[in-house]
Amino acid sequence: MAALASFARICVSDLDAGLKALTASGVTDVRLRFGHAAGLQLALVGDVLILAGPDEVIEPFRSTDVTVIVDDLDGAVAAALSASAEIIRAPAEQQVGRNATVAFPGGPIIEYVQWNEETRTVAGL
Repeated sequence: MAALASFARICVSDLDAGLKALTASGVTDVRLRFGHAAGLQLALVGDVLILAGPDEVIEPFRSTDVTVIVDDLDGAVAAALSASAEIIRAPAEQQVGRNATVAFPGGPIIEYVQWNEETRTVAGL
């Protein structure tokens, strides 16, 4: 398993407002916009992943510290479990590939994502 990229995350109620805030800060490279099975709207802007949705939809995702793009989701989850991590959200299919979220003891909550080939190409990975 190799990590291909990692992204800081921000949670907002309105995706367009989040995009406007980042572009006003000089981050203008909007690489992706996509939906999530939970009802979120997301955008990748530079090295920041914006998650947008109503509070009740976005709340379960606020505690995740970082998103790591990997070439092998099953390998990433297995490595995390061998390091005593707990699965918070089991591997699931999403519009852009597959993801899972794990919590490490005394440490971060990490979302691992294995993008499909089309998404990797659009994102430049």
